Amino acid sequence: MTNPSPMSQLYDRLQSAGIAKAFARNRLPEWWDDSIASSNAGLQQAQLYFAKIFNLDFTSLASSETPPRFREVMHKFKMCQNIAETEVTASAQYATAMARLALQATSQPYVPPPEHPQSLREEILSTTSCVDLPALLAWCKTSGIPVLHIEKMPGKKMTALAIRLNGRYAVVLSRKGHPSELLFHLAHELGHIANGHLSTDGFLADQKIGAGDRDDAEENEADAYAIRLLNGAAVRYGTNGRSVNAMQLYQAAQATAQSEQVDVGHIILNYGHTQKNFPLAKAALKLIKTPCDGNEMVNRNLFESLNSEQLSEDQLSLLHIATAYQRA
Repeated sequence: MTNPSPMSQLYDRLQSAGIAKAFARNRLPEWWDDSIASSNAGLQQAQLYFAKIFNLDFTSLASSETPPRFREVMHKFKMCQNIAETEVTASAQYATAMARLALQATSQPYVPPPEHPQSLREEILSTTSCVDLPALLAWCKTSGIPVLHIEKMPGKKMTALAIRLNGRYAVVLSRKGHPSELLFHLAHELGHIANGHLSTDGFLADQKIGAGDRDDAEENEADAYAIRLLNGAAVRYGTNGRSVNAMQLYQAAQATAQSEQVDVGHIILNYGHTQKNFPLAKAALKLIKTPCDGNEMVNRNLFESLNSEQLSEDQLSLLHIATAYQRA
């Protein structure tokens, strides 16, 4: 019986940390061949690479005596009751590592979001008609806050994360969706940042956003920030008891959007959440003409804002793989 190769053993160690071999192998550079790890220097190169990709402690990954462990950082998990933190840890750490690369390539000085959402809303409305996803992404771009969309994760997915590294912030979104859905997720994460919910470097992972009644003060604060940023007030949209179809909801939302300077898709989603009628809201959302999906909009904005000269070719490739955004 042949002994397992060094690379095979390394994949097994990653698996014990919740990172599948296929996922890990796909993150290696195109030029990599597993036979490189047959030498000690080659194996160490692979260990260093994986440690950086997945935010792992290198010493623990290289040792055969202890299980690999993730880097020690402040972390907060906002979880649904049926999901354990261990199920999303690998995903949160991977997202943190990718955010570190995005921050490395962000030259714009960091500007914190205002503590009061109305101030941020007024700032954005001074140059655009409403706080929609392109407008909020543009503000993040000028404020040195990179926003990434990463759909494929090594573990269970979260909706979004706010990440703090060296006193700067990044946001990672993970759920696919309409631009108006991602708009609220981004506004919620900015609420965490503005309210100081990450007092030191680390991450705050939201497994689900807008889950309804909760006992989590920080989640309620982030929700309240998002609502006031997008609407200007704590608004719950309804139709005064009238029954409407998707087209009627869309038309009513359009009229309100124009008069109140609110994103039309947000009004529809707010209505669906308030009335607990998500199928109707989803049908009405489809009537909005958008140039692309929200995830594509996020990642196009990301790569337009990055200074790629601050990254190696391998690092830039990692970001493209993580975001599934094709190079121009």
